[in-house]
Amino acid sequence: MWFAWALFSSITFGMSGFLMKVSSSQRGSVVHTLWALYLTGTIGFAWWVWALGEFRIDAAVLLGGFIIGLGSAGGNWLFMLALERGPASLTSPLVNTNILLVILFSILFYGERLSWMEGIGVTLLVAAVFLIPVDPDEKLAIKNRRWYALVIAATLLFTFRNGGLKVTDEAGMAGEMILFYGYLFSLLWMSVEIWRRRSVSQTDNPGHSSAGIKKGLVWGGVAGIFSFAGMQLYTIALIEGPASIVAPLFSTNSLVVALLSILFFRERLSQIQTLSLLLLFTGLVLTRL
Repeated sequence: MWFAWALFSSITFGMSGFLMKVSSSQRGSVVHTLWALYLTGTIGFAWWVWALGEFRIDAAVLLGGFIIGLGSAGGNWLFMLALERGPASLTSPLVNTNILLVILFSILFYGERLSWMEGIGVTLLVAAVFLIPVDPDEKLAIKNRRWYALVIAATLLFTFRNGGLKVTDEAGMAGEMILFYGYLFSLLWMSVEIWRRRSVSQTDNPGHSSAGIKKGLVWGGVAGIFSFAGMQLYTIALIEGPASIVAPLFSTNSLVVALLSILFFRERLSQIQTLSLLLLFTGLVLTRL
């Protein structure tokens, strides 16, 4: 069942990413979108932990939650900053290399092994994820040298988010408990950011208009529900299956975002994106043979 959970986690988490894209297209406030996302996500994990009766608070789970929260909120934040300084066609694929780090970590430290068929399938999945954001018409000039540092930092932080759950699971910590604290810490971070920006005028930051804030809160809140479901399914898949396969499966959530954008925003499917989808389906089949 772990393969199915990993696929469902990709689809569900992809819905969250698409809703964030909707918020952005409607000029919703980014910080309020993230705040609402982590609010509903925190509520979701709090309910789940309460229902399972697994609530615990100690230094180990707090540290694990802090690291994953840092990876989630910090990675998203730095990724957006990197997009302001460099081309998306380079930024997105490079940040997605965190998949390779998770796979390498799982093989080196947890002794996971891939068959030659699974290895080919994983390679195709990774290639599909890297190809989907490529725009052959976009200029590849780097606008700011800080872009390099931002991309590296965002990649490492997303590794903490995606790979941290594997580490905490191996240490015997419940994934839902870790994610609860992770989302809670992220919510606190976004709350501080909103407080810090409260004095910024709407002229300097039009995204903080009342309309932008409302749109960010609405779309972010719904996105948080899907984010909660997607990450919970990801933790279940990690418990039952190898991270060296689960991680690249989960990372295909970017393809879900692309397909929904094509459907609802009438974005044209390029030849590269078509190739990416073919690689995705082929990779999924090979990882199950």
